[in-house]
Amino acid sequence: MIHRLTIDAFAAGPGGMETLATLAEQPTLARCRVRVQPGGIAAAMAAYATQPTPQVVIVEAEEAGDSLLERLDQLADVCEANTRVVVLGADNDIRLYRTLLARGVSDYLPLPLTAAQVASAVCALYADPQAAPRAKVVAFWGARGGSGASTLAQNAAWCLGRHLREAVLYIDLDVAFGTSGLAFDIETRQSVADVLSHPDRMDPVMLERCLVEYDESLKVLAAPGDPRITARLDVDAVDRLLDMASRLAAMVVVDLPRQWNEWVAQVLYSADEVVLVSVPDLASLRDSKTLLEILGARRAPTAMPKLVLNRVDPARRAQLSDKVFTDTLGMAPVLSIPQEPQSFGVAANEGRMVPEAASASRAAQSLRQLAALLAGRAMPVQTGLRHKLAHWLKG
Repeated sequence: MIHRLTIDAFAAGPGGMETLATLAEQPTLARCRVRVQPGGIAAAMAAYATQPTPQVVIVEAEEAGDSLLERLDQLADVCEANTRVVVLGADNDIRLYRTLLARGVSDYLPLPLTAAQVASAVCALYADPQAAPRAKVVAFWGARGGSGASTLAQNAAWCLGRHLREAVLYIDLDVAFGTSGLAFDIETRQSVADVLSHPDRMDPVMLERCLVEYDESLKVLAAPGDPRITARLDVDAVDRLLDMASRLAAMVVVDLPRQWNEWVAQVLYSADEVVLVSVPDLASLRDSKTLLEILGARRAPTAMPKLVLNRVDPARRAQLSDKVFTDTLGMAPVLSIPQEPQSFGVAANEGRMVPEAASASRAAQSLRQLAALLAGRAMPVQTGLRHKLAHWLKG
């Protein structure tokens, strides 16, 4: 998956329109804004005569030979210098390819093509090994209200910072009811609502000013937690925020509100990882199944959400088992967080994370495992005699 791009595509005929229509659905372009319209090169020239060009322009050409070169020269006159132009054409001619590259075209692809091939060509334009690395964006979403997704997201972000020993950002996008200020016991002068209320002025400097440092590894962009505060939360504003955040840290943990709208859906489609938090009951099973079906149509099979069962208590026979979730959803929970109201309650009352307030608890161990799973770096688990031996050797 590449970073956010603005892409305009102009199809010349029905075949090209059919191919380009599904370009936005390609997993590698999930973070990109893609617009597809008919008209070919002529439509592109008309559009950019009165408006700025995007980062990438894809044009299907019906013209050939000198006529094609003339049209592309006219298009170049209305395109900004840093715009990448990809041409789709019928001629499979190496001399034409070299001529177009010499004239400043970024790539030429002979038809017929699939949307995946076009997406791959766009990605190749930005496959610079010297490019600065971007953070993995992990989105937490609760299958049901009250599933504890926010608490797990907050604890996972803290554990990730300790586990990676690198900067981690936690972004609370639940403007109305977010609990990050209370959970981390922090004072915030500017919240995520302030950042998103002025998307035209959003830049890395502004974002850095709004972040509150919880400790040396974790910074928080808190929500105001006030339903009276309104902010412009739309796809472009949220996507720009996450794109900038991904340049400032090794990991970005996003806490999403339990609602369904365009911008929430886009974050779930485009995040590098999605953690679906469910509790072991029938309603949560149903809602988990629904969300997995929605995301299964938009995310790659290898990037499906990680299912986490929260508040698991084997003594409660009314709870559904892991096996029921596995059989129904076709995927097993990656982790089960035990029901430990004492550990979570003490941490919440003290404004600390569970591994800080109850470091030896089973819940704390599960949260560390979740962080290791999301980071992709193994965490040794010491139990029984191995744990006692390690403790004796340290002594």
